Amino acid sequence: MRKVKAVLAAPFLAGALLLFTGLAGCGEASEESAAGETGLPAEVKLQNWIAILNLMPGPGPASFYVTGEVELPASNYEARLVKRVPQGINPKVLMLDLVLEPLKVPGTQALEWHLVRYEEEAARGAGAPYEQIEIFYQGNRLKRIMDIKVAQ
Repeated sequence: MRKVKAVLAAPFLAGALLLFTGLAGCGEASEESAAGETGLPAEVKLQNWIAILNLMPGPGPASFYVTGEVELPASNYEARLVKRVPQGINPKVLMLDLVLEPLKVPGTQALEWHLVRYEEEAARGAGAPYEQIEIFYQGNRLKRIMDIKVAQ
């Protein structure tokens, strides 16, 4: 009887572990995601992504930022990066959501590349606050940055 319980519990525990670690349902999509009925684009293209720990001398604290370009479907869209809530269980992985919002102004249907940036303060002398950055769009991971540059 114990073997049956262990066998039945194993799939449940594996599913619970995937759900708890945030791996369930967020497979890495190269440059696209599903749009649903939100009116947002079904496909998002990214280019030129970088993460930098800025330790340059000067007034004020050090900073950590992530920047890149996203191709927007029209000129009346705005793109921004926001810190994902909740973050994952590993504090060394920064999870950011790419948010696209249509503006309430007319625009052209020309595809355009727009720069997006996320920035936060960092402690001097503590090293990079993160080892990895993940960019998500509508729940799907689009990009993983593992090479953090340091400017000194």
